[in-house]
Amino acid sequence: MDQNSEYFWSIISQFNSYMKSAIDGPNCTNPQICKGDCCSIKIDVPKVLAKEYIRKGYAKINDFIRSNNFSFQLRFNEKTGKCFLFDKEINGCSIHNSGIKPPQCWIYPTGFSNPNNEQIKCKKAAGWKIIDSYKAKQAESLLQYFIFLCKIEAKKELKLIQRRLNNSYNSQNQEFSLKEELRKIPPSNLGGFKDLWDHISLLPAEGLSLQMKKFCALYNKNCTYLADNFINCPNICEAISTKLVEFLHYNLFNYIKDEGADVSGEYPLYKLFKFKKLPFFQ
Repeated sequence: MDQNSEYFWSIISQFNSYMKSAIDGPNCTNPQICKGDCCSIKIDVPKVLAKEYIRKGYAKINDFIRSNNFSFQLRFNEKTGKCFLFDKEINGCSIHNSGIKPPQCWIYPTGFSNPNNEQIKCKKAAGWKIIDSYKAKQAESLLQYFIFLCKIEAKKELKLIQRRLNNSYNSQNQEFSLKEELRKIPPSNLGGFKDLWDHISLLPAEGLSLQMKKFCALYNKNCTYLADNFINCPNICEAISTKLVEFLHYNLFNYIKDEGADVSGEYPLYKLFKFKKLPFFQ
């Protein structure tokens, strides 16, 4: 373990320790008191923390999506409306007592200070208190270091986009080939692309989309489906799938870098094709 990793884990461990003893409140594991509403927010984590969740069996790589703040965001379970780490059986976070709970999850609803020692109320229950203001302040300082380290890591991850692209279109010895996946779907079903753990995947369109029609007209203008039958085209052809992969190879990094906070692991075609710096439809 290098010095930076040791420093990171020291921050995480100290933060969890401080917050466990700095706050007091109702028993959140009692389903009569709490319904886990604070688990219904989307939380960003660094890759180093995500890898530890995977190593300890709390998660799999598919439980993380690219984030616009840190490297990843915890998967949100659309069926339950909660973070995937929410455990219904214990009515709470499955990693609450692990020592590696995301720091952001600790500070609701108390925050870090309560100078007037007032009763703090979350969505369901009152009675939350900060019982050790010194430890709360120490935790607040540690959180700032945590955020700083996470942003440094996220910048490094951004620069690895080319590696993830290479993993996506080099089919040799790869389980996933972006070009092959493109060939399996109609152009009207492609909504964009998703940035996953180690490769780029497809983002399905919501319903039918005409976004690809202009792209197809540019690079395969003799296609018989273009005139009035685009929606019925059965699959993206070889020529277009090749051009799409080339398009991503030359432009995706700059798109993500330029868009910044508007990028969160999903790159819809309507944004990609409008990107001001792309010499694409000129």
